Amino acid sequence: MEIVYHLGAHGTNQTRIVRTLLNNRDALWQRGIKIPAPGSYRGVFGDAIAALKGHEATEEMQDMLLDSLLDSEEANRIILSQPTFLGMPRRALSIEGLYPRAPARMSGLSNLFPDSVVEFFLAVPHPARLISDIIEASDDNYHDIMGSLDPTTLRWAPAIQNMLKAIGDRELVIWAQEDLPFIWPDVLRRIANVPADFALNGDFDILSDLLPAPVVDDLASRFAELPPDSADQRHELIEQALAHAEPDKMEAAISLPGWTQDLIDRITEDYHDDLDEIAALPGVEFISA
Repeated sequence: MEIVYHLGAHGTNQTRIVRTLLNNRDALWQRGIKIPAPGSYRGVFGDAIAALKGHEATEEMQDMLLDSLLDSEEANRIILSQPTFLGMPRRALSIEGLYPRAPARMSGLSNLFPDSVVEFFLAVPHPARLISDIIEASDDNYHDIMGSLDPTTLRWAPAIQNMLKAIGDRELVIWAQEDLPFIWPDVLRRIANVPADFALNGDFDILSDLLPAPVVDDLASRFAELPPDSADQRHELIEQALAHAEPDKMEAAISLPGWTQDLIDRITEDYHDDLDEIAALPGVEFISA
């Protein structure tokens, strides 16, 4: 049995990814891939983790959880996605860094199925984008959430290192959120663990948000002429097509109190350094554009 946890992060198309996979549930089920509706297990895992108190689930508990997910069916791979897997959004930002509670939560999720192959999937957004999305999703304002936090301390590399320590030999698959228009089909297929040529509906969902319909249709026709293993050519075609995108759709404006362009530039440079470091970490599979 393979258990997939799509963790987020917050504000990174998490709902859209699972919705697209759900739209392909019949085709995926033919390969033994089950995608339970997220609402069907909301809160269940948190309660189970709390009951275990850091220990591994017994066979009885594992069977009970699987029965609730599978409706008496058998599957080879189960894809699970909840915005609360990493905790509440505002707890993502702390004097201890980004997502300080994530390692314990991921360890707990891993312990629910100690006898299974467990994989974690995580999109990594620019810290400024993450902060903006968390504020937008909250009833609180910038100062309530950030307090006296220094935004330059909110780095992804140490956060990912702490996650890796907590999950042992479990695999962590990561991509940069900004790369998603280029790698959306790759991310979908990696989460499902299907080949590059496996047909999925929704391959152009993200690009359809950014590009005029005729450009997307032309891109789809060009893709159909390429072999499945031509990722570089697909990325080049996408880059050419994105030249037709409206600038405001490609670059979200960041307006945070007290932030200067110099601060944003410094955080951006640190973010790119973090991505390079994360991609090289043992235990990380990095999906790159």
